[in-house]
Amino acid sequence: MRIYKQKGSSNWWASWYDQSGKRCRRSTGTSDKRLAEGIAGKWSQDDFMAEHFGKTPDVPFTEALMRYAKIQKRDYNASFMKSTRYRLRKLQDRFSDYMLADITASEIEGFMDERLDEVTRESARKELSTLRAILNRAHREELLDRVPLFPKFKKAKARTRWLTQEEEQRLVSHAPDHLVPVIHFALDTGGRLSEIFGLDWRYVDLANRRITFVKTKNGDDRTIRLCNRAYDTLQELNPASSGPVFTYKGKAVKDMRSAFERTRNLAGLDDVRFHDLRHTFASRLVQGGVPLYDVMHLTGHKSLEMVQRYSHLAPDYQEGSMRVLDRYWQDLDIVEKGGENSANSNSLIL
Repeated sequence: MRIYKQKGSSNWWASWYDQSGKRCRRSTGTSDKRLAEGIAGKWSQDDFMAEHFGKTPDVPFTEALMRYAKIQKRDYNASFMKSTRYRLRKLQDRFSDYMLADITASEIEGFMDERLDEVTRESARKELSTLRAILNRAHREELLDRVPLFPKFKKAKARTRWLTQEEEQRLVSHAPDHLVPVIHFALDTGGRLSEIFGLDWRYVDLANRRITFVKTKNGDDRTIRLCNRAYDTLQELNPASSGPVFTYKGKAVKDMRSAFERTRNLAGLDDVRFHDLRHTFASRLVQGGVPLYDVMHLTGHKSLEMVQRYSHLAPDYQEGSMRVLDRYWQDLDIVEKGGENSANSNSLIL
């Protein structure tokens, strides 16, 4: 066992050979040499126990959480900064004194019950999902013998609230001047709040009538063609070569949820959220006959499952089915009356 420091690092590193002769190197995560020696000694002992007795080393939950957090921040920085880190803090607070093997199905059930008393069902579900991801990764890295059973957690029903033309007019009529173009743009592009306020003129191509949302929720850039109103909205905002598209008193807008809430309340639309403008965009496309596959790409969803909620809005969703029944009864009536098509009526395929 050797303790050393790498160039440019204040922490001590450990180097040792496991039971198979493979060299192991690992940062102890501390600049305290005595503590580092103790940590390294435990790692060496864990290797011995695993090799000779098939015993998985007892790993603190905090260590597994930090390994998971590091990867999430590296690969999904936007979502990590927005939400993941807050869920990790809650898990750290709850399980900081636990070893991985101590997190049983019973402990998980208790944690779920606690959170349901404090936050919404959807927030609790997301925290539980993050905990499962941490334990699954620990299992893949052979830090945990098996992942405990997680309680069934019914996902909340997805919202499908969308605005009618009359509701849109009512909302806009009560909106302050600086909020009107934001509402129109959200309705005409399907952009999320963060995507709209993160839009820079560098990603606006008015000559070809398109924009590109970058750093989206799913991590991929998304290009949207502009309809006439969206194009006119941008033209009225004094296009520039760079800089934020949506500003207020010369400064970039970060959030308008408070202004939007006041506007919706004045319009008598208390149940409408800003995100419902995105639902309206998708709903209007489907109602106009745009295939769900195309809607999926325009909204930036990863799978058709997320846009299936709009399928019932397609103009031929039920009409086509009812026409099949109409033909069935029409042909049956012909048969009963002895019509000349009766011989072919049995060939009807439903």
